Amino acid sequence: MRGSDIRATVALAVVMLLPLGTGFAQVPAVDSLDGNSTNAGVTKDQRVDQSPGPLQNRAQPGVEFEKQIETARQYVLKRNDKRAISILRDVLRKAPSNREARLELALILGYREDYKNSDRLYRELLAADANDEAAALGLIRNLLRERRASEAQSELQQALALHPNSILLQESNDRAELQQGTAPDKKERRANLVQAGESFFADSAGNRSLRSTQLVQYQINRFVESRLRLNELSLWNGTGPRATVLMGADELQFRPTRFLAVMADGGVVRFADQSTRSVYSGDVQLSPYSRLELLGGYSRTPVSPTFNSTQFDLRAEGWHAGLNWHPKFLRISSSFLRENYSDGNRAERERAEIIHWTGGSQFALGAGYEFTHDHFLVDLNHGYFSPDQYRRHLAEAGIRFRIGKMFRAEYLGRGGVESISNGSWTPAGELLLRNRIAVRQWRLGIDYSRMQVAQSTGAFQANWTSVTLGYEF
Repeated sequence: MRGSDIRATVALAVVMLLPLGTGFAQVPAVDSLDGNSTNAGVTKDQRVDQSPGPLQNRAQPGVEFEKQIETARQYVLKRNDKRAISILRDVLRKAPSNREARLELALILGYREDYKNSDRLYRELLAADANDEAAALGLIRNLLRERRASEAQSELQQALALHPNSILLQESNDRAELQQGTAPDKKERRANLVQAGESFFADSAGNRSLRSTQLVQYQINRFVESRLRLNELSLWNGTGPRATVLMGADELQFRPTRFLAVMADGGVVRFADQSTRSVYSGDVQLSPYSRLELLGGYSRTPVSPTFNSTQFDLRAEGWHAGLNWHPKFLRISSSFLRENYSDGNRAERERAEIIHWTGGSQFALGAGYEFTHDHFLVDLNHGYFSPDQYRRHLAEAGIRFRIGKMFRAEYLGRGGVESISNGSWTPAGELLLRNRIAVRQWRLGIDYSRMQVAQSTGAFQANWTSVTLGYEF
């Protein structure tokens, strides 16, 4: 072969092999973690990782990260948070801007009460994207758990301005209002709590009772909460002997989602004659919309309104249902129950109330209506009020107000008519005074009620006073 032919052959081989020899300059465009397709910022080391192997392996990192994040979620469900955190941090070492990994890690750290690092991750996500609703919601919930209600409100206002129709943010707003004592409804915020209380009841028929209660409420984990209750009820009439009824029960609440909760309660009651009976209840609570709760269940409870009733060791067993809806400045509640008594009696009860508040969080005026209906199969004269028919219609008017962050109150007056066994309508009324004082983690409740309506004791006038002292932790 001639020299010129040899030189041409070598040149052709070099041209054909050039792409293999300069592979680093031939790396195709790849999708970055934030979704942008670019080669501009790819380092030499990254190019070495991405260039070799078949084409399908070049998209592997994103898919692998998703698998690792899903694996971390499975470890959380198995209560192995440490392993989940290790996996997520490994993902973030390789892809620091991965949103899903940062969001999942912030969530786990928040539940483990590592609020400092959890808050930092949420704030970094919001700094990158102010419209990130999940990050805003996580930060707000952390702040509420840290008792930083004013900061939570500030974050809430910013988030609601961007997502005005978000049900989750509205629910967080409810919690923030409850923590600050500004909520339109007075349902207590759920927290770890130790509480003790005393209440005294006296009616015009001479019946007296003193009730001592102890409560321990504890959040076992983010799904399960326990409520242990002890109750001692002492009853007497005039200067006669006393009867004591003791009860202890524990309730477990399982909330797998924010829309569903299942409650199971079991315990024992010891009556005045030292005999014991089991008590229990089971309930399902649905929250299909913000500020709406539907409840239904079955229960067995002791019935001991008077000293005379204690000689029958009464229990009531049956179905019950309820509704609570509290949109802004409105409170609607209703309940229904059908029970069989251990003495052979049967009862049906319905109650409904609606009240509208006009004003703000510092001061508001309320007006509403309350209805009650009771029906018993027979009147056995066993120490409890058991008419064939009882109906009550009462109009309501009241005020509620706050003084600073420590004191809030709600005072309600009711007036109307009642009828027993389809008899004539007679005047009826109630006065209810509720006071709440909060100092740091301490909670004090002082309530009083003056009743000019038929009581479970059978009397038509009564006074009731209650004092509770609790500590949240």
